[in-house]
Amino acid sequence: MSDATFNRREMLTAAVGLAAVTGLATTAKAQAMRVPGVQLYTVRDSMAVDVEKTLQGIAGIGYKEVEFAGYFTRTAKEIRDMLARYGLTSPSTHVDGETVQDDPNPFVDLSAEAGHEYVTMAYMQEQNRQSIDDYKRWAEVANRLGEACRRNGMRAAYHNHEFEFQAIDGVVPFDILINETDADLLDFEIDFFWVAEAGWDIREVLSMAPERMRLSHIKDRNAAGQMVDVGDGEIDFAGILEDPVAASIKHCFVEYDYPPNPFQSVAASHYTLKSILD
Repeated sequence: MSDATFNRREMLTAAVGLAAVTGLATTAKAQAMRVPGVQLYTVRDSMAVDVEKTLQGIAGIGYKEVEFAGYFTRTAKEIRDMLARYGLTSPSTHVDGETVQDDPNPFVDLSAEAGHEYVTMAYMQEQNRQSIDDYKRWAEVANRLGEACRRNGMRAAYHNHEFEFQAIDGVVPFDILINETDADLLDFEIDFFWVAEAGWDIREVLSMAPERMRLSHIKDRNAAGQMVDVGDGEIDFAGILEDPVAASIKHCFVEYDYPPNPFQSVAASHYTLKSILD
């Protein structure tokens, strides 16, 4: 990374400190709003068999919030009713960029009916993100998604992987996504594992636009670079979430992409995350 990049980030960090003093939500207030959530992709095999029993099991573990990654043929009304039945809310649902690139309205309308607060753009196919111009087009897609969400009283968000932090022709794609999207339309869901996997410091990334970092994926990484249950790796979730730079994060969803035992994994991660947030 260049000296200019470090200088920019130093200025951003200073701005964050000033904001914390002059009005950014305090860590204590942010902590009080947070409860453990889970991205249902972790238990997708169970969702594919029986959505309702899966949600019942997730609620039985103690989760209060879930994030969807597909409805598995269930209608929005059925999803909303099941959530209510088991005392769950679903602040966010994931969608691939390709699904909303031409017309985001059908998916946004469905998401609004299901009761989500956020539609989160979660992934773009590799062949569609090869250049900085590609990322500029995705920034335009994200803005259109945000406009569609706003018309429905919702918000849009963007979920990162590691590839947004890998420079293309000297430009970091995540900078494009930050700078060329409208802060009034788009927030971010920061995936802690993928930021660490990219070799970046999580606090640095949060400092790039702290007021827009509203959602998070609490996903752990061990010394060997493997994804593991929350608490079994090296990421300092407690320290990061208590840092003023993370004060705007409202939703914390645990996730493990390929757990050996999905329900055992989400139970262990819930235990650890709850101990951090309590």
